[in-house]
Amino acid sequence: MSNEVFEVARTAMAVREYADKPIPDDVLRRILESAHLTASAANRQPWHFVLVKDRDRLRKLGELVRTGPYTANAAAAVIVAYEKASHSGVSDASRAIQSMVVTAWGKGVGSNWTGLMGIDAVREEFGIPDSYDVLAVVPLGYPKRKIAGRKKRRPFNDVVSSERFGTPLA
Repeated sequence: MSNEVFEVARTAMAVREYADKPIPDDVLRRILESAHLTASAANRQPWHFVLVKDRDRLRKLGELVRTGPYTANAAAAVIVAYEKASHSGVSDASRAIQSMVVTAWGKGVGSNWTGLMGIDAVREEFGIPDSYDVLAVVPLGYPKRKIAGRKKRRPFNDVVSSERFGTPLA
């Protein structure tokens, strides 16, 4: 049973090393459109996405995001912010990040989630209003080398149950 979306989800890997190759604008736009089109609670869309392509600004992001210094070497990055007042902002923006990750991977572009909330220095440096919090920075780039391998996951039946926790899925 072939399913392109499942194959992308099955094979997507975190990428932290990027080739020195620009990403075409139409591919970047498609990645951002996937975030924009993501479902959100009550369709409130409590997010804002800032695309960064400027090399100096990417270097700055690499300095500011402790968990993502490799962002400095990416072809682009997306700053993902959400409205602080939104009760579903973190969840909705997280869904949008996953949409970007799988859309990018489907186009051959690697990415990874860096940072996790409270990245005030990024918010300030990139002019994001105080009413928003930065949830993550998603660096984007073509992988420096072929990514192959198998995902290391706990056994399926250890994390999936049927009807009641602990009952194996048949």
